[in-house]
Parts: sequence; structure tokens; C-alpha cells
Amino acid sequence: MDVDVAGPGVSGLVTVFADVGAPPGGEPDPGGGRVPDVAVLDERRIVVGWRAGVTGPGPHGQGSIGLARSQDGGRTWTAGALAAATGHHNVIFLNDGAALYAFLSGIDGGVDGLPIEPAARRSADGGATWTGWPIEVDLPGNGQGVEVTGKPVRHRGAWLLPCSERAGAGVLRSSDLRTWRRGGLAVPPRGILVGEPQVVLSQDDPDALLMVVRTRAGDARVMHSATCLSRDGGLTWTPMVLDENLPGNGFFTKDSKGRYVMIYNTAAGPDREVLHYKVKEPGRPWSPGRLFADGPAGTASGRDVRAEEEAPGRLRVVWEHDRTAIRTATLDLAACFTGVRTRRAGVWEPGPQGPYAVTASGAGFAVEVGGMVLEWHDDGLYEGGRLLTRSRPGPWRVLVDREGRATLLGTDLAWSARVPAERVTVRGKPEFLEVTDCLAAWPRPLALRGTSVTRPVPAGDFTVEFLGEAIDGNLDTKVANGAKRLMLSISRSEVRAMRKDSQRWERVHAHPGGPAVWRVSVDSAGVARLFRDGKDTGVSWVTQDSRERAHAAHSADGAARVEWSLVTATIGS
Repeated sequence: MDVDVAGPGVSGLVTVFADVGAPPGGEPDPGGGRVPDVAVLDERRIVVGWRAGVTGPGPHGQGSIGLARSQDGGRTWTAGALAAATGHHNVIFLNDGAALYAFLSGIDGGVDGLPIEPAARRSADGGATWTGWPIEVDLPGNGQGVEVTGKPVRHRGAWLLPCSERAGAGVLRSSDLRTWRRGGLAVPPRGILVGEPQVVLSQDDPDALLMVVRTRAGDARVMHSATCLSRDGGLTWTPMVLDENLPGNGFFTKDSKGRYVMIYNTAAGPDREVLHYKVKEPGRPWSPGRLFADGPAGTASGRDVRAEEEAPGRLRVVWEHDRTAIRTATLDLAACFTGVRTRRAGVWEPGPQGPYAVTASGAGFAVEVGGMVLEWHDDGLYEGGRLLTRSRPGPWRVLVDREGRATLLGTDLAWSARVPAERVTVRGKPEFLEVTDCLAAWPRPLALRGTSVTRPVPAGDFTVEFLGEAIDGNLDTKVANGAKRLMLSISRSEVRAMRKDSQRWERVHAHPGGPAVWRVSVDSAGVARLFRDGKDTGVSWVTQDSRERAHAAHSADGAARVEWSLVTATIGS
């Protein structure tokens, strides 16, 4: 099955390997994924490895380790094998410049209770031929072994391989690539199981290591990843905490420009589903999650995924597509607008491509965004030195489309701006400023009586905000992004929602009635948070998994009024 849907900045999608004997949506044995990895040797040579599929029970039924090599920058591939069926079903590449190493390990201590010790192979010719590379690994004495799943990191003269065992997660440390010793374990929060750790150098402290770990609680999925820090090369770790910016299942890395990148599964169906990605520039909030890739008509399962930088700001990504194929593509981070949220002056690049939304409050500051200069003074909003409108209570919300037409929400005020520029400049100190992608908007009042209005939206994280009230009956709001779906209903006295794995309305909040600004932000893990008139209600819930086409809608079964409505891309913290 080909991928026919790709997100912004994604290009060059190619099938590296396809198992034509496996039906779409599944492999002959549902025992696990193909778990790929990628090594970029130079601008032309790329190596991809993966487990070639379950072949039967027992430690050797985990299949061989497949291999493919490209000599033309990922356009064409030659497939082969790295290792025969040995019980290992996970491969991690380490490129030290002189040679390429492949570290093999098992998952969850092996099959049928048999521990599987990590092994290694070495190639001196870019993956064309491989020889055994004997290693000595410090194994825990629990009979379960260790699982090596994270990309290697060079730190303080040592190589670090992220690993997990039954008691927690940490790193294997080596100075010669032969003898590997375990560092300290980062202990997960009570009741949470962790696995598949990944380690990068911290943005905030260049000498500290940041670990990001996949989480789950018993048989239930935890929505967010756990993180911790080490300032001694992995010998000790701070206590793990859940990070609400990071979904609980994905690949985490850091590029040469210091940006964090996470490529993750949305779990939009019974298994790992649509692949999304998000980016964090140093000193800035997390970008919204955006679509990476999906199958025709939103039907494909994107499972295990990894990546490696092939040029500054450009990642070579490899993933298991729909349990039947290994696919690769390039992700160009320059195409991703991470958003701006600030109370200070500064310049941010790249700027939005439009349409976008500016939300601001305060006085005595100016914002140049999309080629347009907006100034907030005590007496009102100015553009190019011209007074547009007098001051009013609450934040200002300005929409700008791709052609530079600007609209002040909740008013009839509209004007033309200059050609959009690729930067955001802030002068002065606003009380609050946010610039983000506008996904959909109704800038004029809507009178709803047994009717509905709908707008298409791009896939990705979203926040819906509107000024409205239910006059008689219910004012309903739905936003679907192709993987998650928010279902919200506001009556004259309460707010109801539909939670994950439920088709029934549930009361989540009581309110005094009347018109209000309602805001629901949905993060990358699908967790929704409810605000009323700018204040956090303290209410949150997990939205529904849904493959419904991406769109936003307001409807009323009685009479309702919406003064304005805005759907934007959710910016993290």
C-alpha cells in the first residue's frame, strides 16, 4: 500500500522493502512490528535495517534482520540481510566514522522466557559486508536481559546506548565499543511501566542528558512520555516525570541546530496509527503536532519509526508502514513553523506561511508578522501608524490569510497587509502574545437554529475557541483531525463531552450560563483541556480516537449564537 498523504516538509517517500505475502493491515503472525533503524553515512549512502517478520514460535521465530542500502541519497535501494534468524529482533546502528556497527537485542527479555543477550556486527564498507563484533555486556541478574532501542549518543568521550530492563531505563556505556557497562537506572513513577528509552543532549544544559521514555500503566496506555535528566553521563538520573508536551509513543531526537524533534503514533485505532511530528526550537515552546504520513484515504498504520539527520535541519526518516513495508522519507524542519508565545521582544524565524492568527493583550508594544506591523497602544490598535479601532477589554485576535487580508475577530474591521514575510518581530513587552497557524475560522456572527456549519481543517493538534452561548437547547462543537475527535456540547448550565472509547455524552463542567469565550486545547496525546473566559476550569479528558475526515463544525439542536470561532494549531509549553 502506497503512502498518498504526507505532511508539511515531508518529501521523497520511497518503499525500501515490502512483504507482498502479508495482507494490508497485518502480518502473518501478529507478534510484533518490524522495528527499523537508519544510518546516514554521507549525502549519498544510507543504510536501513529491520526485523524481517515473525516466522514462528520460539527464540528463533522472530525472523532475520533485513538490510537495504542506497547509493543515491535514498531514491533507490538494494535489499539483503544483515543477520539470520537468531532470536534478536531489534537493530540499532552506530556510525563512528571509521565503521558502521549494528547492535542486536531482544524485546522484553526474549521469547518463551529465554533471555537474549545483545550482540553486534561491524561493517567497514558501508554495510555491504558484515563480520561478527564480539561484545561484553553487563547484564542484570534477573534472567531477562536488556533491550537496546535508542540511537547512540557520544558524551564525554564515551558512547552511550539507551536501554531498558524490568526495573527501569538507563544507558550502556563504552569507550571502546566492545565492553559495555550499565549506568544507573531511572526509576519510573509508581504504577507506570517504561520502555524504549531515547537519550539526547539537553537544550537547557549542554552537559546534561535528557531521557525520553515510552510509558504504559498495566494494560492501559498512558497518554504522555516520561522524562528525566542525568548530569554525570548516565550514572544517576533525576526522578522520571510525565511531560504533557510529549505523547507516550514515538521517536525522539535532537538535530545539529539544537532542535528537539518527536515523530510519534497517534493510536487513532486499535493499534499504533497515523504518524505525526513536532519540533521544539531552543528557548521556544513545542510546535503543534503535524501530520507526517498516512495511507490512502487515511487507512494505514504507521508503527515503529526512527530517524537520523542527513543534512542540517533535514532528517532521513524510516518507519514500518501498515505492517507490510519499510518506508523512508525526508523531513525538512525549515518548513515547520513552531509558533510564537511570548511576553518579550525578539525575532523568530521562520515566520508563518499563512493563514495565521495573532492573539495579543497589553499596550505599548508592536508586532511585525507576515509583513504587517500591528501596534498596541493605550488607546487602541494601530497598523502602519493608522488607528484601526479603540481599546476594548480582553485579548485581541487578528486573522491574516495567505493573500495578506487581515480581519479583527468579532468586528467588521478588515484591511489589507503587505506580502507575508518569513519572520515574526516583537518590539516591547506585551502582556501576552501568540502567533500560530489558523486552521479554520468563522470571523462573523453565526445564528444557529437546528442547523450546522462546517469547515475543513488540516491534520494535526488543534485548539478551538469561540464566543457563544446556547439560547435554547445545545450548542455542539466537533473538531476532527483524522486521528482524534473532540466532541463538545454546551447547554445553558453545563458542558458535556465524549471521552475516549465512549459514544455517550458525559457532564464535565457546570457554568452560570450566558455568552462566554469557550476554549478547548487538544494536545499531541489527545488530551483536551477546557477554559472559560480565559480561565482554566481544571477539567480535562482524553478525546476519542477517530479516522473521520479532518473538519470543524458548530451545530445547534435548538437556538444558539456564535459571535466568532477560531481553530488554531496547539502550541505546547
